[in-house]
Amino acid sequence: MEQAIPERRIRIIKSVQSAGGQTSAEALCGEYPDDDQVLRAFCELEEQYAKNPVYEKLHGFNERLSLSFRNRDSNEIISFMTED
Repeated sequence: MEQAIPERRIRIIKSVQSAGGQTSAEALCGEYPDDDQVLRAFCELEEQYAKNPVYEKLHGFNERLSLSFRNRDSNEIISFMTED
């Protein structure tokens, strides 16, 4: 008898670290069924933050499968990373 393997969804987690690095918060940003949708979500997030002059891009998902931005006003670091 075959067993059904539960669907493995890939999560994107948003992490916000304070300017001094002393506090951080994490939240689920989204869940996706496959790599293509994860990449599409990363593209949308990168475009959204890149358009806002308050945010400085630290690295994009092409360099590693995560995104990081710095808020120029508060110096908070906003990161998006995958987790499965």
